[in-house]
Order: sequence, then structure tokens, then C-alpha cells
Amino acid sequence: MKLLGKHGGKLIAVVAAGLLALMAGPASAKYPERPVTWVVPFPPGGPTDVASRVLAHAFEQALGQSFVVVNKPGASGSIGMRQIVSSKPDGYTIGTLAGPSLLAPLMLKSPPYDLTKNIQAVGLAYLTPLVLVVNSHAMPGVTDLKSLASFGRGKDLNYTSPATGSIGHLTLALILKELGLRGTHIGYQGSAPAVTAVVAGQVPLALLDSVAVLPQVKSGALNAIAVTIDGYDQLPQVKSLAQQGAESAKTASWGGLVAPRGLPPEALSRLQSTLQEVLKDPKVISRLKAVGAYTSFEGAAALQKRIDSDTEVWGRVIKENNLRKAN
Repeated sequence: MKLLGKHGGKLIAVVAAGLLALMAGPASAKYPERPVTWVVPFPPGGPTDVASRVLAHAFEQALGQSFVVVNKPGASGSIGMRQIVSSKPDGYTIGTLAGPSLLAPLMLKSPPYDLTKNIQAVGLAYLTPLVLVVNSHAMPGVTDLKSLASFGRGKDLNYTSPATGSIGHLTLALILKELGLRGTHIGYQGSAPAVTAVVAGQVPLALLDSVAVLPQVKSGALNAIAVTIDGYDQLPQVKSLAQQGAESAKTASWGGLVAPRGLPPEALSRLQSTLQEVLKDPKVISRLKAVGAYTSFEGAAALQKRIDSDTEVWGRVIKENNLRKAN
């Protein structure tokens, strides 16, 4: 007995197609279909926040969907990163990973997350140049790494950075070790007081972010002897660490886009390609540069490799300098 009649075959085909569409669900939809939360693990107004907002606005224009920046500061960026790694990996929660958030778990004996396992790298967005400066009265004749090595031999050099355990602190510790020098880090709370201390000669040597230190270098109050990136156009006469043969040049201060591990391939591909495109926009380049961020794209695989390498290097430096502390 033919229960479905002569049109039964067509009816079955229609029902089957409908069921397949329902089973495919959101995965077949074009990403993003709704607003995306962009977590910034730092307070509003800082360089990472401003850079993230510039990128989020560019993503909105490129993809026609809202990218809502949400600030989750605290604990050197680890509070915001915990929100990212614990979110559903559907592409609707992403965030900015910068130096402090990478270092924060390495400073603890029981880290709250592991960036080599818990996140999906999307792409590198920018590098943030740090400038190695000296007080020329306290360190006369020091104009590059070679003369720093000669001046510091046999001495215990005091040096500073934006904070204990910062990228500046760890990189300078790495530089001094490479040059065979001894040093003691003098901690300050932020770049501004560190700059003031070096200008006053209280501490003769520092590695600081370019935005904070550039006015003092251009005025002649401080002498820049190295930068952490090649081709830094604000100080074209100053050679980079790499140009001076420093192995520590392999490390850098940077910012990248990340998401929870398990991101759908379509979302990863769309985010990565969009990041690559918006970083070519002259307006984005100019706005990032204003906060000391120089556009430099790397894809997901390269960024993950950078995260893994930095985690290994900084973990070792933190251990060697006894910086790890209890939670």
C-alpha cells in the first residue's frame, strides 16, 4: 500500500533537506551573525585598550557586525585572560593578549591558565618597541651595548623598568646576562616614575616603552642606546638589539588576537584574514602608532609558536631571578 501517494518521493526529499539544515545549524551560518565580545584585560585608556578599540572598530567596518570592547582589568591581565579561556569557543568571545597577560601565570607557582594549551592564537597584530636608555651623567661614554658591557664590567648595575616582572624588567635582565654583567632591578609602579628616576640619576639604566621615554630622549635628558625592534622610525640613528648582535632580540613586546581553544575553523579563518586586512589600512596603522604600537601581522600558527617560545624563555628568566611567588 502506497501511504504517501505519487508525490511521496518529493515529500521525503523536502523533509530530509530540512532535517539536514537543522542538523547543520549555526556551523553552516556565515560568521559572525551577532555581536562579538572583545575582552581587553587592562583598564580603559591604556595603550592595549586604545589599540584594541582601534582594531575592534576596523573589524566592525570590515565585517558589518558589532565588536564590543569589554575591559576586565586586574592581576596583571590574568582576570581578563581567564574570562577568554573559559568562554565558549564559538567565536563570539575573543580578546587581546599582551605582555603582562602572558607573564602573569608564569609568575605564580600555581598558574590560573596555560597559554600554550588553553587558547587559540588568531594572529599577531603589533609590536611595541622598548627603548634602552641611560643617564649620560651616571654612565658617561655609554652609547651602545658594547660600551655598556665595557662600562659595567665588574660593577653591580642598578636598572629599572615599568614594573617588577614586566617585559622591560625581564628583557633587560636577559641583556645583562648576555653581556656578562651583574644588575639589581629597582622596581617602580609604572613607566612615569621610572623615567623620572632615570632622568634624576637615581637609577642609571632602564628599558621602557617608547611612548613614555621618547620625549626625554629627544630633549637630550636621556641617551638611547638600543631599541627592541628593527627600523624604529622615531629613533633612526639608534640600532636595534638584533643589529647589535644581541640574542635577547629574539624576544619582543607585542599584542595579538586570541580566542578560547576549540574555535570553529570558519571563525578562525575569518578573524585571521580580517586582522591581516585591517592592519594594511593607513588609518589603523597611524592610530596604532600613536600609542606606540607598530603593525606586524603573523598568522595563527606563527603566533602560537611565538607564545610557546616566549613562555619557555620568560619562564626560565623568572626562575633564574627568583620572581615566582605563591598565589
